[in-house]
Amino acid sequence: MGLYDTTGMLRFAGSSVEACLEYATLFQIPVGPTSLQSLPEPVSSTIRLRGDRVLEGRNS
Repeated sequence: MGLYDTTGMLRFAGSSVEACLEYATLFQIPVGPTSLQSLPEPVSSTIRLRGDRVLEGRNS
């Protein structure tokens, strides 16, 4: 669940509506009908590497 301010900026991402409302109360953010919206599920991405690249650090 996300809490957006009047300019449309995401101010808080919480696990529930109650958490967002508590945050809004704490920081005196006005809550309107479009202030609370569900957030999309995160998409896992994979990173592809080309060639022989070593990802571990080396000390000289």
